[in-house]
Amino acid sequence: MSRFLASAAPLAVIALGGIGLASAQSSSPFASKKPRQAWEQPAAPAPTPQPAPVQTYQAPAYTPPAYDAPIQTAPPQTRATKPAYQPSYEGGRSTPPTETPNYGRPTAAPAPQYSASPTAPSSRAYPQTRPSGQAAPSQYGTPQLQQYGQPYAQQPNYGQTPQYGQQYAQTSYPPQGGQPFPAPQQPQTWKQKLGLDKIATFFSGGLRSGAALSYRDVPPNQVGAEDGYSEDFIIDADVEFEASAITQGGLEYGVNLGARAQYDPYRRGFGGRIPTCTPGIAGCNASGGSTLRGHTSQFYQFGEDTAKDAQFAVESAHLFLRSAYGDVTVGRDDGAAFLFSLGAPTLLAVNASNSPVDYTGLDSVKTVNDASGFSEKITYTSPRLLGDQIGVGVQFGVSYALDAEACGVDFCTDRDVARVIAPELEDVFEAGLALDRTFANGLSVEGTLTYATATEKSGFAGLDDLESYGAGLEFEYADWTLGGSYLQSNNGLLDGDYSAYDIGVTWKPSALGFSLAYGHAEDDNVGLTSDQGTFGVTYDFDRFTLGTGVQYVDRTVTGLIPQGGGVFNAGELDQKGTSVFVEAAVKF
Repeated sequence: MSRFLASAAPLAVIALGGIGLASAQSSSPFASKKPRQAWEQPAAPAPTPQPAPVQTYQAPAYTPPAYDAPIQTAPPQTRATKPAYQPSYEGGRSTPPTETPNYGRPTAAPAPQYSASPTAPSSRAYPQTRPSGQAAPSQYGTPQLQQYGQPYAQQPNYGQTPQYGQQYAQTSYPPQGGQPFPAPQQPQTWKQKLGLDKIATFFSGGLRSGAALSYRDVPPNQVGAEDGYSEDFIIDADVEFEASAITQGGLEYGVNLGARAQYDPYRRGFGGRIPTCTPGIAGCNASGGSTLRGHTSQFYQFGEDTAKDAQFAVESAHLFLRSAYGDVTVGRDDGAAFLFSLGAPTLLAVNASNSPVDYTGLDSVKTVNDASGFSEKITYTSPRLLGDQIGVGVQFGVSYALDAEACGVDFCTDRDVARVIAPELEDVFEAGLALDRTFANGLSVEGTLTYATATEKSGFAGLDDLESYGAGLEFEYADWTLGGSYLQSNNGLLDGDYSAYDIGVTWKPSALGFSLAYGHAEDDNVGLTSDQGTFGVTYDFDRFTLGTGVQYVDRTVTGLIPQGGGVFNAGELDQKGTSVFVEAAVKF
């Protein structure tokens, strides 16, 4: 037992000293991940505490070998019968003598001789203290302090751990080539935390123009386009600007601005004045000598024609916040019901429904649920959810607007016409839901549902709170897209519902594309029934698109039919229009 203690104790102390040096190595500024490094400011001198493991595991009966005898050639004997192990220094590494008997020593690699700790790259050096139990420098002299950039003295390789000299062999201070070490991170300013030092901007837009040869077959007592042939031109342009920043926490926020300008001679937005049906005549929908105008369709039968050749509107001016939890917008923007609406797909500027332009002047079909238009509102849109859990992506959105008084290019409710009564809506709530799934064969399916409601505050006879519902379904496979949608609204009237549906298909195998669409609408307020369709061919040249096609509309409305002798009765009037067009578009 005494032999085991005499031989094991030196090895235990040397191994514990190795643990102490390894701990000192881990405090190197190159290994530290803290924002503030050791070289940023001198540390106050303090005595180095003794490592707790050395005090815990030190063999109490061990007496370290005496290395400080300058001329001693043989190690002192700790016992008369057991000579102590005498290491020698060769190049900073301790090696056992070849003829020293093995008194139960382990066969593992010899423990290293620890020199003074290296100097840090700052003005101060690490404390030059030895672990408890380490002997004083031998007669061969004290090893020189190693600077960062100079390899440590050769150390034994403990298992698979690289030698300390290999870890720092390629490190120099300053590095070769004159490139300094990266400066420590400085505390971020409030501008950096808010991302204001890196503001991103985005600008986009488009321009669409077209010319058509049109023929209309309409009764003589209507407003709008005249009967016969005409040349018609349209121009539609929009621009959008956005500036945003990203905070240190990953939130994106910013401002969005958008405007639109249009030349379209036969309407101001969707709806408008149709053939006259004078209030007081049986069959004309009126209230107290005034005609009614539905909120969703915007058609009316009496009064001033508000159509203008050219118009301009700011359709977006809002703040936004985007995150992994969804998007929030505050200001002038589309409502949630509009954002989740689908319509028949098309590659043309004009379509059988939800068309931004109209060559014939008789377009009457829309299926988007735009209850609040571009009025100021707050909107939340969720991220896509549950796709990995249930195999179907789910997204929803909600919005609230104080009122629905807004006027854009395609939808304008904020206009007053003498002897025309329209709902005055407030507290507009909108909601939308979208489900989508992409199958292994490449087929993609998307379905949407929308709902909007608002309170009518004027209290005029014939008006009611608004309720509108919408649904859409779209399939995409390879070069084909097939879709359709439906809208049902009470128009904000007691008796004047508006309903519409559409279906369309596009095929785009290359730069060449084909579009075909059909739409149908009914407006009980003005006795309107409309069927319309479009067909066209387009070709893409990078950002430019050329197209040609045909637009056809066949609708009936309630109007005045002369009975002779200055007598008129309400009845159905037929209106037909056909336009063959060419168009061009550019995106930027």
